[in-house]
Amino acid sequence: MNVRRWSLVLGAALAVGLVGAPAGQAASEPPEPAPHVSSADGITVATDALGSTVTWKPRTDVPMGDARPEFRVGDQRIGVPVPSEGALALRVDRRLRPAQVSVVSGGRVLAGAKLTIAELKAGGSGGASRADTVPTVPAVSRVLDRDPAKPGRYRTSAFTYALPSVHIPGYPAAVEMRGHVVAPVGAAGRRGVVLFLHGRHGTCYSPGGDEVSIDWPCAGGMKAIPSYLGYTQQQKLLASQGFVTVSISANGINGQDDMDIDSGAAARAVLVRKHLDVFADWAAGKGAGPAARSALAGHLNMRKVMTVGHSRGGEGVDRAAIKARAGDRFTIAGQVLVAPTDFGQQVAVGIPTTVLLPYCDGDVSDLQGQLFVDQSAGRATGDRALRTSVLVMGANHNYFNSQWTPSLAAAPAQDDWWDDEDPVCGSGAPQRLTAKQQRAVGSAYIAAAARTYLTSSTTARALLDGTPVRAASAGKAVVLTHALGGRRTGLVRADVSPHFRASAHATASVCAGFVDGSARPCARDDSVQSPHWSPLQWGWLPVAPHAVKVAWTAKAARVAFTPTRPLGSARYLDLRVIVPPQKSRPTFQVVVRDAEGGSTTLTPQRSASVLPGAPTGAGWAQNVRVRLPKGVVLAPSSSIVLRSTSSRGVVYLLDVYGSAPGLVRSTANVLTVARLSLPAATVVPVAVGQQSATLRIPVRGASERTGSVRLGIIDPQNGETTVVDRVIRPGQTSLDVRLARAWDDAYSDSEDGPDYVVVANATHNSVVDGYIGGVVARSAAERPHVVVDDVEASASPGQGLRWVVKLSGPVSRDVEMTVRAIPLPDPTWTELAGRDLLPGWAADHLAGAPSAAGVSAAGLTTSVVIPAYATSAVLEIPVRAGVSFTGVRHVALGLDTSEFGGVVPPLIGTVTSAG
Repeated sequence: MNVRRWSLVLGAALAVGLVGAPAGQAASEPPEPAPHVSSADGITVATDALGSTVTWKPRTDVPMGDARPEFRVGDQRIGVPVPSEGALALRVDRRLRPAQVSVVSGGRVLAGAKLTIAELKAGGSGGASRADTVPTVPAVSRVLDRDPAKPGRYRTSAFTYALPSVHIPGYPAAVEMRGHVVAPVGAAGRRGVVLFLHGRHGTCYSPGGDEVSIDWPCAGGMKAIPSYLGYTQQQKLLASQGFVTVSISANGINGQDDMDIDSGAAARAVLVRKHLDVFADWAAGKGAGPAARSALAGHLNMRKVMTVGHSRGGEGVDRAAIKARAGDRFTIAGQVLVAPTDFGQQVAVGIPTTVLLPYCDGDVSDLQGQLFVDQSAGRATGDRALRTSVLVMGANHNYFNSQWTPSLAAAPAQDDWWDDEDPVCGSGAPQRLTAKQQRAVGSAYIAAAARTYLTSSTTARALLDGTPVRAASAGKAVVLTHALGGRRTGLVRADVSPHFRASAHATASVCAGFVDGSARPCARDDSVQSPHWSPLQWGWLPVAPHAVKVAWTAKAARVAFTPTRPLGSARYLDLRVIVPPQKSRPTFQVVVRDAEGGSTTLTPQRSASVLPGAPTGAGWAQNVRVRLPKGVVLAPSSSIVLRSTSSRGVVYLLDVYGSAPGLVRSTANVLTVARLSLPAATVVPVAVGQQSATLRIPVRGASERTGSVRLGIIDPQNGETTVVDRVIRPGQTSLDVRLARAWDDAYSDSEDGPDYVVVANATHNSVVDGYIGGVVARSAAERPHVVVDDVEASASPGQGLRWVVKLSGPVSRDVEMTVRAIPLPDPTWTELAGRDLLPGWAADHLAGAPSAAGVSAAGLTTSVVIPAYATSAVLEIPVRAGVSFTGVRHVALGLDTSEFGGVVPPLIGTVTSAG
């Protein structure tokens, strides 16, 4: 099967299997509905006994961007549709009406029911209306001593290269190998390398016009949009500081990833690694390319590579890190993900990561890139890589790239924030950044990451480790950070059964980020949505993150938490705290009670603020840091107390860490843990009558520790999902998964799609590369062949010419064979004419109107369909009653048996006229 067609089949199966089925449970059967189909505004809903199939056929082009269109009912996301014959389709296990459904992308309604501002922001009353007073977040006061965005001492030079295009599996058109290099002049020694990858944007434009497309290759008269030139400012800054930089073009992927089940993540990863291989060649003084590349020989440190990925490019570079192999000639030592997608929910073990989240992202508006940080917690033993989340108030999605910015771009460009009057993110909002200001922020944090991840310098680390400090080069921008990893010790985590107690005037309870059956959902408590507990757009294998909701109604109210381990050598306590919308700013102190009964009251270096309503940003966790005095020791009998200093307030506590400055070398990375990659298509043989089959998933890697992975097995026939958690032992080379179903004597193949869809998510000491695949359980029955016992048929006018077409054995799906009229084998015969056939039937099966022309010249085409599990079907050509001619007329038919084989001579039909 074609890989792109397979992707569509997988997507359709995934949409059926994963919407509405909680982890570990089969999808429940709703009451039996009456079959019904209705439509409104291009949205069609077909209900049946198991739920509804929602289909939307766009009347205009779907906006070109990195987010995927999603279906909503009010403020509830019901799922992400998949491509299906020019439309987008989604299967849900509930009855819906078209008037209920909205099609939304990047916070904009594309079709269907209009949504309120609160519903669009998915935050209920948490969204700011135009009548609200919008809270302003104060800037961090302390300025970093040495600004990482200060230009360095090197002059820079630049060149662009274009190498032969490459073929990526599943993509019909070749993908370009084009890059723009900016390097320092006169920098001695081997220099770190920084690679930039842009996201999904338009690919082609009409010079002098306003036409933009996402085709590949570009049509005649159109030019390729140079998205890869949009990071030149950042490249020049890094090159002046001694780094060699390259920004690569991915238009060939953008123009073809619409049918990829992973939205092009694997393809982008392959492209990144191909460019890094080119640089490895250049570092060794070999390989093709422009003459200018010879200056790089001996000056590239390919063991010090940092990748910077924007939007879908962010997920692409993360996947490139996951694909690391022992024989690689390069090492990805860090990554910066700018407004990234995270459809795959995977973590690159051991890779220091900085995620930039633009608060006013009008494309990836759910800020799902936050999960690159959150899901790293406890993912692998020994993974101490620093992972930083950077929330940039007032930044949008596009302006990090100058080629996506109006007045700077070669092609038409726009502000992706869709509501110019929005009081939080509209162009006139107080904290909204200009394009120049936004790129300055991006440059500062990318440069900070390069200095921290690729050199021994510690001067920029405070920008990334949760310290309340800012860079002067970021100007007026308000930037908030929190971090996991590094020199941190987990003391309290809401998702691992924290122990706490509340005093009078205070309450504390665990809530779930989304409903998973174990706790009430946090999102419904205060109508605040959060990127920390987004189940993502596919919602596969969700593990609901948790928070402790802490509320108080008086000053000096207390909630005490018992730490799970000793404090160690920590210098600070870092608390990640979500502040939902409320009338006043909730404030608290932290009281540390040691094992000896003594207590110390600590005031945060910076209190958390109420964030203004934006799509999900208001639910982002801010870092509340307190400095520990010398001599404080926390033991299991100690406590960490939140003591209110405001008269009332509500916060959600995600976790508490003991932290210290500095980085720690990880003893775990993508090469030291178990690695799974699900093939796009796997065939599992089963014997006739067998009650189950076994899917064997290869496990690779050099893991010396026990790992685990979560698998979802989806049966597309009924939408049932079985979720299993599997342990991977050291040295284990495969995982065996039992597929329970009885197979019969019928031959089966993959033409109707997979029998099962399998999805995977690494949970501990493991990584997953290909995270979704299809399984065809193929019966051991032999492939049948086509047989026609009697190839001659006869009839009189008013009757039909009939042949019985057979298969030598049953097939588990319908088998359709094309039949065409061919020239008569005997030139002395007279051919049946188009007007000799029943008029209605002839109109459907001739290339033109029925006439006196012979049916072969008229292009007679029909088909015969043998139903699933049947072994024969009748092919009939109906002849008109009252046809009068002298003698007999003939027709010769060719039967296409190429799919199943079998030698069938031409079918000969003879019609004898009574006249």
